[in-house]
Amino acid sequence: MDVLTLATVTNLLSVARRCTRAQAGTVYRREAEGLVFLVTQNDSLAQSVGHAASADLLTRVPLRWTEPSVAMYVALTGMTLDIPDAYAIPADKPYSFDPRIDARSGFRTVSMLVVPLRSPIDGVLQLINAMNDHGDIVPFSCDAELAVRELVSLESEASPRLDALA
Repeated sequence: MDVLTLATVTNLLSVARRCTRAQAGTVYRREAEGLVFLVTQNDSLAQSVGHAASADLLTRVPLRWTEPSVAMYVALTGMTLDIPDAYAIPADKPYSFDPRIDARSGFRTVSMLVVPLRSPIDGVLQLINAMNDHGDIVPFSCDAELAVRELVSLESEASPRLDALA
């Protein structure tokens, strides 16, 4: 991956977090073995253990295609998921939340907004823990979801198309 693409993805995550007031976020890139953590931002972990250590805690193991994770479901279906409480996902859903990363990091995931990406990379944008004006964790609003979907589509339109280069 080139530096420009990585910078674009990092900026996309930062802007999406700002416009939704998300405490954390991750961009996964689709690869042969599954979804690989590409960029992660987590304010709480960065304050407690530092940026480098927080990134290391979150990016060790890729998500395999067979895992029923929220991010994998979005990658495979192309559907956006807005989850008010990651620990309360019904058992009959085709996806689940794995609390092992929370347990390992000391972070607590509550609300999630997970959106498919097609450009500048093929992957998934995952936002975690929307915050209200008082700093409380709340579900992501419909407006937040619309803003992120628009942001992702604008990024897709701004990026060069591979078929145009052929």
